[in-house]
Amino acid sequence: MISYLDRKLVRDLRRLKGQAVAVSLVMACGLAMMIMARSLIHSLETTRHNYYEANRFAEVFAPLKRAPNSLAARIAEIPGVAAVQPAISVQVTLDIPGLDEPASGNVRSVPNQGQPELNRLFLRSGRWLTPRGRGEVLVGEAFADANKLRPGDRIAMLMNGKRQELRIAGIVLSPEFIFESRPGAALPDNRTYGIFWMAYDELASAFDLDGAFDFVALTLAPGATERPVIASLDRLLTPYGGRGAYGRADHPSHIRVSDEIRVLSTISIGFPVVFLSVAAFMVNAVLSRLLTLQREQIAILKAFGFTNRQLVAHYLKFAFVMV
Repeated sequence: MISYLDRKLVRDLRRLKGQAVAVSLVMACGLAMMIMARSLIHSLETTRHNYYEANRFAEVFAPLKRAPNSLAARIAEIPGVAAVQPAISVQVTLDIPGLDEPASGNVRSVPNQGQPELNRLFLRSGRWLTPRGRGEVLVGEAFADANKLRPGDRIAMLMNGKRQELRIAGIVLSPEFIFESRPGAALPDNRTYGIFWMAYDELASAFDLDGAFDFVALTLAPGATERPVIASLDRLLTPYGGRGAYGRADHPSHIRVSDEIRVLSTISIGFPVVFLSVAAFMVNAVLSRLLTLQREQIAILKAFGFTNRQLVAHYLKFAFVMV
C-alpha cells in the first residue's frame, strides 16, 4: 500500500513534471556524453595498439650520419633487442605544380623486394615497388590526398642536387607516420610536406649511401626495458655520427596521436562535469522553491506525527526521482 508521503511525492512530480523532465534530460546528456567519450577513447586506444602490433611499429629509433650495413648485426646483439631495421632517411625538395611555396618531404628506404621487417606499410591503392621498377616511389596517403595524387602520377624531387622525375607506384599508410609533419613543426601541413618510400638500392645510389644506412629502428625483447637499450645503442652509434636514440614515447607521430587521445579524455571528464553541475544546480533550485511553497504543508505533516527524518527522506526521494 502506497504511503501518504509517496502519494504526495507523485502529486508533486506531476505538478512539477516540466522541471523534473528538464533535470533528467540534463543528467542524461551528461552521462551519455561521458559514456560515448569513454567508449571512443577505449576504441581508439585498442585500434592504435592493434595497428601498431599488426604493422610492427618500432619501439626505439636512432638517426645517425652514416654507418655500414654490417653494423646492424652488432646492434642486434645488444641485450634486449628483438629486431633491427636499418634504413636510409633523407630530406628532399619537391616540385608540386600549383604550389606557391616550396614543398619538401622525407624519403625512406624499403627493401628492394618485400616489406620491411619493422614499420610495415599498408597499401591503400596502386601496387608495391618491384625490383624492375626503377624511378618509382610509394607516397603517404595524407600528402597524396592533399595534392590529389594517384598511382601512375609523376612527381619531381631534388635528390642530392639532382632533379628526378618519379612515378607513384602506390599510396600507403605507415604506423611511423600517422601524422606526416616536418621535423620541428607543431602541426602537419600535408599540402607542402609528405613522406615517400623508395627501394634501398635506388635511394642509396642517389645519395652515395651504398652499403650504408643513416637511420635505424628496433623493437625490444619481452621483458626488456628501453633505457639501457637506448644507452647501449647511443654508445655504439657515437663513432658513426649518432644523433641520440629515442623511444616510442618521444616519436613525433606517436606523441601527436597520444595527445589527441589525451584531449578527448579531458573532454570526457570536463563536459559531463558541466552537465552534472547544471543538473545539481537545477535540483537545488527546484527543491528550494518547493520547500518554500510547502512550509505550511510541512508544519501540518509534523503536527500529524511525521518525524523530521521521514520528511527529509521524502524530499530526498523527490530529488532522486528527478535525477
